[in-house]
Amino acid sequence: MKRLVQTLPCLSVALVASAQTAPLQVPPIQVSLPEPQTLDLRQVQATALLPGEHRDPARLEAVQKAWEPLLRQVDGAAGVRLLLPAGPERLQLLLAASQALRARNPKLRLYVAYQPELSPLMDELAWGAVDGGALLAADLGADAERWRNLLTQAQNTFPGRPWFLWVPTDPGARAAQLLGDGGRLVLPTGGPGAKLAQELPPGYTEVEGGLGDLTLRKRSTGEAFRRIFQNGQWISAPLPKDRHEVQVQDQEQYDLGALLARVRATHLRDKSALRTVRALVDVNIHVQAEGGGGDLGFRFQGFEKQGEPEELLRKEVRFNGVKANLSESAQLPILESRTSAAAPVALTLTERYRYSDGGPAGPGKRLLRFEPVDNDPLLFEGELTVDEASGRILREQSHRSNLPGLVRSERRDLTYGEPLPGHWRVMRIHTAERWIGTGGTAQVLRDLDYSDFRINDPGYDEALSAARASSASILQNTPDGYRYSVKQADGSRKLETKATSRIRAVGGVLLVQPGSDLPIAPLAGYLISDFNALDKGIQYNFLTAVVFNAGSVMVPRAFLGLDFSASGALSIFGGTDRPVKDGKQLDKDGVQRRSQNLELGLGRDLGAGFRLDLKGQFQHNAFSDPKEDKYKTPGFLNPPSGWTRLGGAGLTWQFEGFHLQGTYLKGLRPDGSYGAPGDVQAVPDQGRLVRWDTGAMFDHELAKGVWFTANVGHAGGEGFDRFQPLSFDGRVSGIKPYAVVADRMTYGGFNIAFPTGPNLRLTLGLDHGQAHSLTDQKTYGFTGLKVAGDLPGFWWFTTIRVDLGAGLQSDVKGVKTVNGMISFLHLF
Repeated sequence: MKRLVQTLPCLSVALVASAQTAPLQVPPIQVSLPEPQTLDLRQVQATALLPGEHRDPARLEAVQKAWEPLLRQVDGAAGVRLLLPAGPERLQLLLAASQALRARNPKLRLYVAYQPELSPLMDELAWGAVDGGALLAADLGADAERWRNLLTQAQNTFPGRPWFLWVPTDPGARAAQLLGDGGRLVLPTGGPGAKLAQELPPGYTEVEGGLGDLTLRKRSTGEAFRRIFQNGQWISAPLPKDRHEVQVQDQEQYDLGALLARVRATHLRDKSALRTVRALVDVNIHVQAEGGGGDLGFRFQGFEKQGEPEELLRKEVRFNGVKANLSESAQLPILESRTSAAAPVALTLTERYRYSDGGPAGPGKRLLRFEPVDNDPLLFEGELTVDEASGRILREQSHRSNLPGLVRSERRDLTYGEPLPGHWRVMRIHTAERWIGTGGTAQVLRDLDYSDFRINDPGYDEALSAARASSASILQNTPDGYRYSVKQADGSRKLETKATSRIRAVGGVLLVQPGSDLPIAPLAGYLISDFNALDKGIQYNFLTAVVFNAGSVMVPRAFLGLDFSASGALSIFGGTDRPVKDGKQLDKDGVQRRSQNLELGLGRDLGAGFRLDLKGQFQHNAFSDPKEDKYKTPGFLNPPSGWTRLGGAGLTWQFEGFHLQGTYLKGLRPDGSYGAPGDVQAVPDQGRLVRWDTGAMFDHELAKGVWFTANVGHAGGEGFDRFQPLSFDGRVSGIKPYAVVADRMTYGGFNIAFPTGPNLRLTLGLDHGQAHSLTDQKTYGFTGLKVAGDLPGFWWFTTIRVDLGAGLQSDVKGVKTVNGMISFLHLF
């Protein structure tokens, strides 16, 4: 009993250590194990050995070369002892050394040296980077009575792993004390401890020890045996029957640090095996926006070489799934979030992340969670799925939010695989980015797929030289994102310092608008757009066709963290507004209307996909007599022209393919009267207006390149009349905008976009709406067909787009129509 009481403090230390980390499957006593070689890192230039920016391949290559002479010093060693500097870079240098040494030799045993002058290293990542600490014979000295105190001091400096003692002589009865205190012994041959080591069955790693009394247990079964030291030998003794057991129950924590160290070393080893890589890289970008989306696709020949930045030779561009007629050297804007294609964040050897165990992810798999330790919005948080045996990353899922600039949040999913036997790398990258633009919020889905690999191909340099000598566009991956490598007059290439963000286009547009001044109007237009003007994230679009002009601008975080936006349209076109009565559009009381629009907004992200926008809408209506005599009514009093001003707020929520929105606006229109002689009426409610609407949209890829989109909405308000009703414009295809003087409206529809071949992508859709008429208090239904086609450009044009709407059914006669546009664009 007395001996049990003496061993309780030692037992509690061992139990605490085993609760913090999974037990190492190392025998508590080993014999004649050579002392580890020492790698002294105290005088090295730490900055040369730390990777820093992990997207800079030249930097990573330089770091590997800097490690090479240090690694050669310990080549062939079964164990290495690390002497670390005292500076703030100690932890990162330890992690980098662990990664470099184990990438070179996965079976290498790593230890930290006993350095009592340094502050304790209490980080679990450091504990997992090595197998333990090493007290060599020179550290211990010849006085065996000091060994126990030295072990305690060493454990205080590095408590998360066992300390191995290379004792110069057999400690005899003190061996049980040292083992009970949590130490591991390496003994010389010929002594009683060496003989005991030969008797130890495997798996007995749980130790209880006091002076001359040693009990070993097997954790998995609870089996135990006891040895006592008598007459200079360890002899068998029965387990005590009359004893007070102290049982500590605690859920054993997963050895996260050790797994993370294995993952880092494996990743470096796999990366080093890929000296050169050639592969096809398909990039597909899909935009999900409130007012409609689109697709942009690229095919590149990718070139990757150790120490050099990745280069992408553009082979093909696709607009909405159809190959574009584009010159090889044309530079399209680079739509990317700065670090979408970055390596997994957990491999940066940085202290800016904390890690935690996410539990099992399937047989032989584990989840490693990570999150930033500060509030830097550029840092990701998420989890890695890793293979426990190999340390290979199978998948990374991560996200970040509250980003500066246009991209406000991002989710990404990286999938790893084996392109060729024995090689491992990322195979697919999927990102979902939430963008703030001039038209509201949009989600940008991006897929990068790698295929047709040629790894360590002897023809790599020749193929890369041919690519650089061609006239095709080449993108280079830099720490700040992709940049164009532009061919110069002398045949060399120069890397641009800024990302290309501007696009310009000219072309012809054929407008089909029955009922307008020009039912079929051929127009020529010029478009310029930039999503990062002045390198400040300012986005603008401007379109002019002389008779019709439209523009928008968005300045992120312009005032008190609020985004400012402005958009407007100016047109000399007008149309004839005719009244509807008893379900028929009348051929009298016609009024010519020409409208100009301006909208201002201040918006702020609220988090979790929500956004609040304060809005101001201004519409100028100019009313006059119709140009068609058949619609004129003699003496008809036109409504007052002037500005309609509305203000309010809108709330949106967007996640994956879902988009919800609601808007409430209130304001004034010009007050006055209008109508035919004998039927003059006043503007309702002295010009006061209230408008509100809600809507939902869902966008989903049914198969590769096949997109299904559905939407539903409801709108209403107060103060409406014939000249300020709700409009079907953009809601039901092929129906004239003011088919009914409506004060309530419900609408919805769906469309499917699908490729029919390399030269045509079709979009077919069906719309339906119900409108409540102010005129007769009846509800009317309307149905329209949407047909759109994308075709390759020919001659001078880059691409051709056809958008048509055809009315299929209407409860009101005379409002079905066929309208739309055909555009011929040349991008430059």
